[in-house]
Amino acid sequence: GGLSDADAGQGEGDAGAPADPDLPVLPVRVGGPWVRCYGNFKISGNPLKDVTRLSLLCGPENGMRRVSPKPIEGQVAEGGAIVTEKFQALRGACYRVFAVGGPGILNLDVAVRSSRGAMIASDGTEDAWPIVQPDRPFCPLEDDDATVEISARRGAGRFAAEVWMLKSYKRAREGDAGAESDEPYEMNETDAYDGL
Repeated sequence: GGLSDADAGQGEGDAGAPADPDLPVLPVRVGGPWVRCYGNFKISGNPLKDVTRLSLLCGPENGMRRVSPKPIEGQVAEGGAIVTEKFQALRGACYRVFAVGGPGILNLDVAVRSSRGAMIASDGTEDAWPIVQPDRPFCPLEDDDATVEISARRGAGRFAAEVWMLKSYKRAREGDAGAESDEPYEMNETDAYDGL
């Protein structure tokens, strides 16, 4: 399932709503390649290898790069503790979280919350390999210490997850003025997958 390119729309918000000049213009189309990339994905039972495969299917094809220095790994159980991992979310940047549960997890839930506990994005699906968000990345409206929350709604077992970011994100250097001073945001080399 999923949205076709024709059904996907542009995701530009409410028609007729006044545009806020302080908010970034987000180059994100809803559906299309964001959905197509995982259309044939199947889990193998090894969460670490599966999340690597899933993120490599959907990340680079959509101009994304891994942000998390290493995969988030842990154990979850229905009714058990939520596993959390913080990451620095940047205003104007767009992210996706890929997660895969191992055997025994029937519904793995992933949510991203602001430092104030407000929900930024969630998967909204009932499966063992959620993507936040399923049809597009989420783009925070301010710099924040966001938290990825991973839990099991049904079942129990191991999981692995990764946070990815659009590579095209630009940010003005401190002390510079004007858009002409923007330069690509540089991240550490974190997208090496040796041995997987």
